[in-house]
Amino acid sequence: MDIKPVWYAENTKLTDLLSTDELLAAEFSKRTMSKKRGDYVYLPGEKSDSVFFILSGKVRLGAFRESEKETVTAILTEGDVFGQNSFSSAEKRKDFAVAAEDTKVVEFKKEELRRLMSQNIQLGIYYLNFLNDRMTELEGKLESLVYMDSKSRIIAFLLASVEKSGQRMGYEWVVRGFLTHMDIASLTSTSRQTVTMILNELRQENIIDFDRKRLIVRDLARLKSMLHEKP
Repeated sequence: MDIKPVWYAENTKLTDLLSTDELLAAEFSKRTMSKKRGDYVYLPGEKSDSVFFILSGKVRLGAFRESEKETVTAILTEGDVFGQNSFSSAEKRKDFAVAAEDTKVVEFKKEELRRLMSQNIQLGIYYLNFLNDRMTELEGKLESLVYMDSKSRIIAFLLASVEKSGQRMGYEWVVRGFLTHMDIASLTSTSRQTVTMILNELRQENIIDFDRKRLIVRDLARLKSMLHEKP
């Protein structure tokens, strides 16, 4: 088996990492669980001793507020990691994780993951890079709440979606698995009505198009420029 240099895992996908390391792939395979849409991976109050990797599908993270109302804090997809708070002193989960569609996740007890990362530097780099990206994303979200109005937060969310998972097709960008308006509202701290209004305005200006399955950004430069426009 070829030994990859340390920087190999910096920009690689999880599937690429597993396809080049049979031993690592075997460790993931024996811990893989299938979850149907609506199945909870964990709930608040459960023991916090595992970290999860998403092999396929989508997972919604959130918390229960007053009257058992769900507040979505993140929506993760293939290659993302969650449950990493088990590495902190927290003994119980404060949030929930639920499959937003049919999903495959890999569960590692924290001691298992520590052992595996000590044996596989590429996995360790992958994990640390994810944590760094997640921290940057959270910092950006906090900044947007302080300095941006509702429209700007929604536009910033669209741009972040393109940056994370957009595929270029000619002059356009496609983001598959586009979220519901309610999910976007939760993630941008706006209302569903505001999200619907802003998305429809952008579609009327032929900047974007969308349906339940995908977002198409027809004019990425124009969308970016709108972040700097004064209301």
